[in-house]
Amino acid sequence: MPTVLSTLTVPWISPPHRMDVLRTSELPEGYTVTTAFALAVDADDRTLLTRVDLPGRGWEVPGGHLDEGESPLDAAVRELAEETGLDVRPEQVALVGGQQITLLGTPPADYPYPARAFMAFHAVRLDRRGLPTAPHPESECGAASWVERSQVPLVCPKAAWLPLHASLFA
Repeated sequence: MPTVLSTLTVPWISPPHRMDVLRTSELPEGYTVTTAFALAVDADDRTLLTRVDLPGRGWEVPGGHLDEGESPLDAAVRELAEETGLDVRPEQVALVGGQQITLLGTPPADYPYPARAFMAFHAVRLDRRGLPTAPHPESECGAASWVERSQVPLVCPKAAWLPLHASLFA
């Protein structure tokens, strides 16, 4: 049964909408998964973040759009490797929740996503301290770094996923 951790709107979705940040181990019915993310936490409770060197971006959780025919789990594992250099096996990773987006009207003709979309968040917990990592040279990311648990909200203050991240330590 999903738990709603927060409900909000975000400036990067222009049509009227509602975003529910969910803690769940199952993908929600009736929603199309568009993106997948990976919350990697090491034995010292540090989270692996990546810096996107584009205007308005900055430090974020590794992730991105699903490739054609790709599962959310496989996309999360792939994006983690591409954006941070951390390679994990799919069996080490589990769905922990996501951002459920519901448009409150008919999507505009130029809106590229479904009216009911889900951004899947997966987690992997390392049994050791995370080693220094680096994005793949062709990645849009400029850096990757392990960030102390208490610093994540300071580094990513506007991230909608912060309640989901905090729930990993509850």
